[in-house]
Amino acid sequence: MENLNRGLCYIPVDLINAKLMVFVDGSFANNSDLSSQLGFILMLVNESTNADSTFTIRGNVIHYSSTKCKRVTRSVLASKIYGMVNGFDIGIAIATTLWIITERLGLAAVPLVICTDSYSLYKCLVKLGTTKEKRLMIDIMALRQSYERREITEIRWINGEDNPADAFTKASPNRALERFIDSNELTVRIEGWVQRPTASSR
Repeated sequence: MENLNRGLCYIPVDLINAKLMVFVDGSFANNSDLSSQLGFILMLVNESTNADSTFTIRGNVIHYSSTKCKRVTRSVLASKIYGMVNGFDIGIAIATTLWIITERLGLAAVPLVICTDSYSLYKCLVKLGTTKEKRLMIDIMALRQSYERREITEIRWINGEDNPADAFTKASPNRALERFIDSNELTVRIEGWVQRPTASSR
């Protein structure tokens, strides 16, 4: 309400080289009733990789969400996992819709890339880490299965200051979402990723 003159601007995106990026986040017990806040944002973007372990995206916001977690969260990892599950559910639905469009145009499917600023979650999914919380194992196994089936093309661990989903879960967020809305462009520092389909990783 304080920024009625501001809004989302949409720019052309090259579908041939486009990626559907899902930035996810979750804050543990930060609401007044000690519930966790889950947030994610989907962007259809064109990406350019820089030499200094960063990548720059230019594109449009497709969908976003900020909701109070209805499940009991007993750890920071749990809130991060539930946030990723919510983002992936919407992401795979939109990716499937895009696949129908690109198939009719004779183009390759748009890759689905998920970005998180949680190293614990990244390690659970990519580096086959484990958790002692039994109720989280099903969600982790479902996400890992989608990753192995390449429904998720890539999972990236990014710097927390560059995660635009931070604005949906915290009272004092970083400025990443504001920078993207102002210019439809964002440079993200990447902390870790797995190169696919080759065996080399970082």
